[in-house]
Amino acid sequence: MAIIALEGMKFHACHGVYEAEQKIGTDYMVDVYIQTAIAAAAASDKVETTVNYESVFQICKMEMSTPRQLIETVVNGIFQRMKKQFPGMMALKVRVRKLNPPLGGQVAAAWVEEDQMFMQQCPRCSRSFINYNPGDCWERFPNLHPATRETLTRQFGGKCLCDDCLKFYAG
Repeated sequence: MAIIALEGMKFHACHGVYEAEQKIGTDYMVDVYIQTAIAAAAASDKVETTVNYESVFQICKMEMSTPRQLIETVVNGIFQRMKKQFPGMMALKVRVRKLNPPLGGQVAAAWVEEDQMFMQQCPRCSRSFINYNPGDCWERFPNLHPATRETLTRQFGGKCLCDDCLKFYAG
């Protein structure tokens, strides 16, 4: 497991609650840390087999260019796009810092950070697997019968099962 990181991405953006922030904007710094396996990328030496940090930058740039009131919304937007773009992430941390926020005094930065681990252990077979939506295990297998879902939820204490185990129950 390795960490691929982009630190100090600087953007000028118009996020904020106040009208002046929405019109004039301010500077932001974005840091992204991705935990992932790199063995396949190292062996192939091909960018298609890894988390392409140019794509990470473009995701951040796109989210920063959409005005929002809250930094929390920006962080969440980056998180959602990253999960769609890179299915093999084991963990993700995103920090967005608003530099010199207008708070009536000198403040270097206000920031919001979200940090999530996506690795889980299957309670049935004990194998590790990546799960981006731990609150909704069944999203990956929508054709699983509702009675089976209920039984599995009770049997495994609401914990998510890996795809192989869910395939076993889905038939």
